[in-house]
Amino acid sequence: MIDTTLRLCHSGMDEKTLSGFQACLNVMGTEAWGLSEEAGADAAFIDMDSDLGPYLLAAHRLLYPLRPLIVTRRPPGYRPDPLTIELSKPLRPSTLSAALGRARELMPRRASHGLADVAEVSGDALESIPDEMPFDALRSHPTFVPSEEPTGLLRRFEERLATLYVGSMPDVDLNDPEARTQIQYQPELFLQGLVARAVSHAREIAQPVRIDDAEGPVLYLDPRNGRAYATRSANALRALAQLPARGILRMAALDPRTPSVPAGLSARPLEEFEWELALWASRGRLPAGTDVDAPVRLRSWPNLNRLTLPPEAIRIAGLWSRGPQSLRETVRLLGIPQRYVFAFYSACAALGHVETPLRQMPRNKVDTPSSHPSRW
Repeated sequence: MIDTTLRLCHSGMDEKTLSGFQACLNVMGTEAWGLSEEAGADAAFIDMDSDLGPYLLAAHRLLYPLRPLIVTRRPPGYRPDPLTIELSKPLRPSTLSAALGRARELMPRRASHGLADVAEVSGDALESIPDEMPFDALRSHPTFVPSEEPTGLLRRFEERLATLYVGSMPDVDLNDPEARTQIQYQPELFLQGLVARAVSHAREIAQPVRIDDAEGPVLYLDPRNGRAYATRSANALRALAQLPARGILRMAALDPRTPSVPAGLSARPLEEFEWELALWASRGRLPAGTDVDAPVRLRSWPNLNRLTLPPEAIRIAGLWSRGPQSLRETVRLLGIPQRYVFAFYSACAALGHVETPLRQMPRNKVDTPSSHPSRW
């Protein structure tokens, strides 16, 4: 029997909007639709009125190019998309039902399998997607079921927090060249790389610089006092940092007549901010070109009391402080997932806390960029 139930996921809603959304669905009945996790959904509803909205839309479209998306509004500069359905607030059962009907009409179908999303994407895109729901909204997520045991509840939160910073990529065969490409990313393509370039430029001109998106300023970076000033929420920045930044973000100089940062913005140390950007972009991967067999030496200890730590960070740092160890050997000696080691290495490398000595190359071997660790 062919399943014709429309599987719907949602993201970006605050508690009030989520309550109204669920009320509308309850009025409509559950015969033709059902809530689903993101990966198994046929269509998605995205609330565009939160800071996270534009980035969730961009990320969802990147990951599922053939999936119908229902949005509460189209963000400025969004290109016309026949698979994106606009549904104005306030939500009403009649208009939501019509939107779901339109989504059903737009969905691809596969013979003998009912309704299904046929989009195929690379592992890099999968790792670039931001989490569907912010960590601090986990309790209000309809799929969240509190454990009867406090330890079980704590474990769920710990796993959620770990996923935010190291992703969920399984271990790969490090002897397989194709598999090794799946654990690499290019920092310069993410907010991590753009901020690094912007800070370098700001130091050269001895003035703050700004990073904008289509809706206006996102960040002000001032290396004179070592601070990053954000105009968006922490959750919005996290989502933005996990997406390739090309075509979304740009660096801009401040007006020379008023080169100061606007008052009232939340500030944090640049070191902490760049560390988190590296974790968010990496999500358990390595900078492209990193040699997993080259010995890693800890040049200086990160401030582990102040920085956000991925799982097992203290054990990894302790091992490296005793002497050089390759990334492969670190995974083996500590008996931990590769993504824990790779995430910590990526963050340390971004701040210059590690060095990977160059190997002695045979004299008859041509020296190529791929023979060395990443130098981004």
